[in-house]
Amino acid sequence: MVIGPPKGHTRYRNPHTYQMSPALIRVREPYFWKNMVGLVVVGSIPIAIYCYTWNFLSKDEFSDIPIPPIADDELAKLKKEYEANKKNNS
Repeated sequence: MVIGPPKGHTRYRNPHTYQMSPALIRVREPYFWKNMVGLVVVGSIPIAIYCYTWNFLSKDEFSDIPIPPIADDELAKLKKEYEANKKNNS
């Protein structure tokens, strides 16, 4: 049993190279630009959201968030812990 179009019907793709036939190209031609416009519209929505979010977050300043002071001995202890973890992970 052969799977495919019935005998006597033209195929829209070449069975050996699977390239589109001129008939299929002609049928698809009117929809090409409409599909491209749809692609641009649908694709621009997430891009616009991403740009808006990036722009909004880049304006944010963290100067209003208080940073608690840290003592010098605590800072030295944290540096030693960081260096020890860095050596262990290497």
